[in-house]
Amino acid sequence: MTYSIMRMIELMGNEFPLLLNAVLSRLPIIVAGEDIELVDDIANSIPMLCPHRHKIMFWRDFTSEGEILSVWEEERHNYEVSRTIVCCLSANLRLALDRISRFSGWIVAMPLGATVLGVHVTEETLQDGVTRILQSSENCGVLRVDSPSSIRFSLVQSGAGSLDLEKRIVSKIITRKRQSLERIRRLLKKSLRGLNVSEHIITSVMNLDDEAEKLTHDVFDEEIDSYVHAARRAVTLLSRIHLARELGAPAALTARNLYEAIGWEGGQLPDLIRFIRAEWHEDFSDCVKSGALSGLGAWVDSMWGT
Repeated sequence: MTYSIMRMIELMGNEFPLLLNAVLSRLPIIVAGEDIELVDDIANSIPMLCPHRHKIMFWRDFTSEGEILSVWEEERHNYEVSRTIVCCLSANLRLALDRISRFSGWIVAMPLGATVLGVHVTEETLQDGVTRILQSSENCGVLRVDSPSSIRFSLVQSGAGSLDLEKRIVSKIITRKRQSLERIRRLLKKSLRGLNVSEHIITSVMNLDDEAEKLTHDVFDEEIDSYVHAARRAVTLLSRIHLARELGAPAALTARNLYEAIGWEGGQLPDLIRFIRAEWHEDFSDCVKSGALSGLGAWVDSMWGT
């Protein structure tokens, strides 16, 4: 089965925002557990958390590091090309460890206790994998799958940011799902009132589990899409600020001016800058300063025709 977003939120609780942050930051994530089918299923489900990215499978869509590096190189030179997330299932673990040295944006399934192409996967294999990943990545996440209903996530190193955005998304999902389901139930109860039908039929009609999952998925995609588009607007603006600075102008934006210009509320500025760096390979941290800068707000407004 595929783990839905609602199922992940329910199982992981307070750890879900941390997982979402790691995915959006394109940190490598190892999914480790003893049930190989379950590990593969969850590894294959995680890319749902970044619906704006194109999922590619190691050993199906590409087989060498050169191929994936060329994809990343295209990302660096073309803002419009689809961003990618890579999924490596258990059967290809040894091939990935043999052929790949950089795992940014990878979801790697690691079936503990199994033998994959002659390699017996143990806790030591997991620790070796983490060490190897950290040689080329600032951090790494480990998703422990103890059972179908027990999933734990943590980062090898601290420093995930504020998680304000991720917590806000979860809060919106829960609130909007509850409100929508309550409206549907009221309408259904009204339509069934006075009808001579069995309790079994009424229970079946009032069962909204499928609708709850669809609502969660739709609201989640909508929230991520809004954030990505706001970040793209920020890239458009900050790239011009960056150009002005290279030409000698002491230009910089305040966080407030930036958020007003891109039409976004919530979340911390360092988190937005980190997401832009992960998504578009651009570091605009020097283009946003604290404090007001005379005349810059009006210039920003003029860029958007306001």
